[in-house]
Amino acid sequence: MKTLLNALLVAVAVMAPVTATVTPARADVVCDDWCQGAWAQQRANALPRTAFYDPPSPLRRAPAGTLIRQQPATGYTVPAGARVTRLLYHSRTAGGRDVAASAVVLVPSGTSPHGGWPVVVDAHGTSGMARDCAPSLMRDLYHGDQMARFLDRGYAVVAPDYAGLGTDGAHALGDKTAAADDVVYALQAARRAVPGLSRSWVLWGHSQGGAAALAVAERQVRHPVDGYRGAVVTSPAASLDKIAEHAATGPGLGAFIALIAAGAHVSDPGIDPRRLLTAEAVSRLETTRTGCLGVVSAVFGDLTGPDLVRPGYLTDPRFARFLETNSTGAQRVAGPVLLLQGQADTVIPAWMTDEVAETLRRSGSAVDYRTYPGLEHDTYPGQTVGIDDGAMPDILAWVANRFGHGIDAGSTAADANSASGPRRRSAG
Repeated sequence: MKTLLNALLVAVAVMAPVTATVTPARADVVCDDWCQGAWAQQRANALPRTAFYDPPSPLRRAPAGTLIRQQPATGYTVPAGARVTRLLYHSRTAGGRDVAASAVVLVPSGTSPHGGWPVVVDAHGTSGMARDCAPSLMRDLYHGDQMARFLDRGYAVVAPDYAGLGTDGAHALGDKTAAADDVVYALQAARRAVPGLSRSWVLWGHSQGGAAALAVAERQVRHPVDGYRGAVVTSPAASLDKIAEHAATGPGLGAFIALIAAGAHVSDPGIDPRRLLTAEAVSRLETTRTGCLGVVSAVFGDLTGPDLVRPGYLTDPRFARFLETNSTGAQRVAGPVLLLQGQADTVIPAWMTDEVAETLRRSGSAVDYRTYPGLEHDTYPGQTVGIDDGAMPDILAWVANRFGHGIDAGSTAADANSASGPRRRSAG
């Protein structure tokens, strides 16, 4: 089950109308109850950000994937006996600049098996843009419930934060090249830091992380990293122009267009959010510097359409170029890929992923596309089940098959929380 911390807040943003004016947490403005509740949940789930996350200054250039430091870490909600190691490592921006990034490595209890623990690399969904929005600074690790399912089956998990989350600098949210670098180099740093990892690895990415996973799979075609066995991609934020339009017009989704605009500015400083967002939306952007997704969802939840974005924002030349350049799913990817989508998803509608699957098929990519009736983007406790939880039996079976554990990847174990099993559509 997706963590209550952010999932419930996003559920409210997506499913319930906003009746109160929500304002950013500035000194001259008081948050409403929803905003204050979001801050309280963020603080309750937070771990202290220590000097571990501060890279050396200046950061002397080193090969990407080089380990800067590591430390054993506690305070997380993980299965009994699991061990967690924090990493600080060298990654790269899209422009090739050396940058520090953080990650965690989780290994199951006991000693590693012969050949090492198979590795699942987790590319996480949108958590925010502030330093404290790093999953490694959250007690539940953001996707920790799903990570536990992998640990229970004897797999290690490598979970990068993305540069600018945890570390200093700024997070280039939406920049597919930077995200792919962070993921690949986290794996390389993990191999240097933690003994007992197998050479075999599978990538798993959800939402923003689903786009990152597709970017890594694109990269594998040109610059393969050994041991790759395929990728599980759930509800990917692949077509950024379509997602930006959907977020700008969908009730309660304003946080996502605000984060995309802010991330685009980090990637290309020539992109000015003031040309994309209304003055009221721009006045609330300061919240993205400290608040994570739940907080930002509360702050932007009452803005949509012309109250949120300026006319013609999608045709701003630099912003349009950013959206096109950083969209995924249009190029051939290294496979196999298990692409999963909930048909009840209100954040990434199923039609978007249908188009991604068809485009990948035409590119010659090996994609097993499955859709699931009744599954949402994330699990919203007491309301709906998300794709990662509802499809987890199929994810585990497919991953086991990729690691050669003899489980039939074609079998579909309908989840108890799902009305029915998936509709399977092979592409390629």
